[in-house]
Parts: sequence; C-alpha cells; structure tokens
Amino acid sequence: VASAFNNFGIIYKIQGDYTKSIDYYAQCLKINEEISDKNGIAGALNNMGNIYFTQGNYASAVQYYTRSLKLKQEIGDKQGAAGSMNNIGAIYRDQGDYAKAIDHYTQSLTIEEEIGNKFGVASTLNNIGDIYKEQKDYAVAIENYNQSLKIREEIDDKKGIASTLINIGAVYYLQNNRETAFEHYTRSLKISEEIGDPQAFSKSLYSCGVIYQDQGDFTRALDYGSRALAKAKEVGALLEIKNAANLLWEVNKLLGRHKDALQMHELYITSRDSLE
Repeated sequence: VASAFNNFGIIYKIQGDYTKSIDYYAQCLKINEEISDKNGIAGALNNMGNIYFTQGNYASAVQYYTRSLKLKQEIGDKQGAAGSMNNIGAIYRDQGDYAKAIDHYTQSLTIEEEIGNKFGVASTLNNIGDIYKEQKDYAVAIENYNQSLKIREEIDDKKGIASTLINIGAVYYLQNNRETAFEHYTRSLKISEEIGDPQAFSKSLYSCGVIYQDQGDFTRALDYGSRALAKAKEVGALLEIKNAANLLWEVNKLLGRHKDALQMHELYITSRDSLE
C-alpha cells in the first residue's frame, strides 16, 4: 500500500501537481512509520523534501532532507545518503552559503564515485558547477558542467541534459557570449518540451526571453516571458515565477505599458518574498 501511495506521489510530481504529490507522499510516510520501515520512511521524507525544494520552501525542505539523511546513514544506504547530501547542498547553494554547499556536494560526489552511480556523479558535478558560477569562476564552472553533460548524454538522462544546457548557457551569457548562450538555451527548450518537463521548459523560455530583451526584440521577449510565467504558474515553481515576472515587468516598462508593468512588479515582489 505504501509503495502505491509513493507511486501516485511520483506521478503527480511529474505532472506538476505538487499539492496532490505531497498528500500521497505523506500517506506513504505514515504507513511506513506504522510498520517501522526505515528505508520507506527515509524515501518518503526525501520525496517530500524534493517537493518543498521545488516550491522554494527551503525551511521545510532542509528539515525533511536532514531527517532522511540521518535514517539513510543508520541503515547504510550509501546512495541514498549521497542523494540527501546533494539535496541539502542545493539548499545551502540557493541561500548563498557556498562553503556548506561545496562541503555537502564533495561528500556526495565521493560516495557516488565510490559506488559507481553515474547518474549521481553527473548531478553532483552539475551542482558543483553552480557554485563556481555563483562565485564567478566561470572556467571551473564550465569544466564541471561539461563533465556532467557528457555523462548525462552517455546515460541518456534527458531531464539532466536540459538542466545542464541551461546552466552552460547561463555561464556564456554572464560572459556576454549571447550567441552561444542562446544555442544552449534553445537546445534545452527543445528537449524539455519533448519530455514534458514544465520547470526546465519555463527556465528555457525565460532565458531565451532575456536574450530577446537584450536584442531589443520586445515582442518575442513578451511572448517567451508570458509562456514562461504561465508554465511556472501551472506547477507553482516560485523561482521561475519570480524570474518571468521580473522579465515581464522590465519589458512592459520599456514599452510604456505601465499597468501591466505594475502588475508584474507586484507578482515579482510577492514571489521573491515567498522564497525568503
């Protein structure tokens, strides 16, 4: 029964219905606690943490991830522990605590390499790239991202490929290489649309929209920004809502559409505050 609830949770997560997903994961957790299945409890806690992280609810996410990590270490689940460390590292990254983030990622990478988990190695390399990008060490960031992309292509992890392509594009954008950035964004856009990944699709649309704004193509910038916002709203992805609203605020302001600009600015502030 617990596994059935877990499977429903996964299905609703994929569909972007996070409210129903959390509900099923919570029912899965309750049953596993009743039968004292530590492995099942750890898995349910981790899955719930994933939903909260996606929604930008970092306080709840770190709470669930930490409980999951403790249980995984108790039962000797190395792969699970590495995953939890990665997840906690991601929260520290988003909160700007890069030292703690790198510490958790490095511990995770060591375990993933030790047990030969290519999926995990690729994910952690991608995450380490994020830290170096934030610290403006672009050469090291690209190096980690490319290692991650190579592994993800080897194992045909399309969701991962789409995510890493956005990240590589972002580094090129930060270095004012908009042409190469746009190439990576459009590759990600195509893949995320093919596999039905709403969050990556929204990120890709937003990223393309920013480049159109830079080029003065405000019609396309509005189109891509609006589609990015709609897709982010579908799944309640606060970070993507914030970014798309910010883009639409700026473009509407440039076009003298003050009412629309104000509306988008208010949405930007609301979603930004919800992430803090």
